[in-house]
Amino acid sequence: MTGDTRDPYPTEADIDAVLEDFSGEPRAAIRALLHDLAVLAGDYESSVSKGYVRGRLAAVQKLSTNAGGSGR
Repeated sequence: MTGDTRDPYPTEADIDAVLEDFSGEPRAAIRALLHDLAVLAGDYESSVSKGYVRGRLAAVQKLSTNAGGSGR
């Protein structure tokens, strides 16, 4: 199939909706999205054999361990 005409995801409306959910606070929105990503990665890793995943989620795990940030 050629000529894929699907809209890109996320759309600007999707991004606006996330920011609206967090009263326009970008840091709160990013924090929640990173938390959700870490939870999903953990769920995925626990449901898939280690041999299949082969460490592909290491970057996500690194993000989740650094979630505390620098306090800025």
